[in-house]
Amino acid sequence: MTDENDAISADPELRAIVTALRQAVWSKETASPSCQASWSRHNPAFGQCAVTALLVQNAYGGEILRTVVEGFGSHYYNRLPDGRDIDLTRGQFPPGTVVPEGQPASREYLLKSPRAVEARTEERYQLAVEQLRTMLRLLRVGF
Repeated sequence: MTDENDAISADPELRAIVTALRQAVWSKETASPSCQASWSRHNPAFGQCAVTALLVQNAYGGEILRTVVEGFGSHYYNRLPDGRDIDLTRGQFPPGTVVPEGQPASREYLLKSPRAVEARTEERYQLAVEQLRTMLRLLRVGF
């Protein structure tokens, strides 16, 4: 998997997206409901993986991958069209946490599966899209 810092430093657009995610998008409201009580600015990626994977797919295409992280549950990240795997929310896990290789998951699964409906993923995603677009306009980067 591509190191998040390497991928960010190599791509100015991705750097702008990650800055926007950290500063203006990731919030208690965009976190998975099961993570909201523990969400904080000290770990802003916590509970943001599904929403973030959808946003990255919007910007870059490719696949969304799903895995299960022991002690944490489902986790989503991206495989870009060039074959690189990128996980912008991996930092939510403590150092040393093993994130197994994921399997492709459809966008529909992330937005419409019974668990996604229960977790209000589509609503959280739409909120994140609005916040990201606003922030990127402020940064003068199109999305």
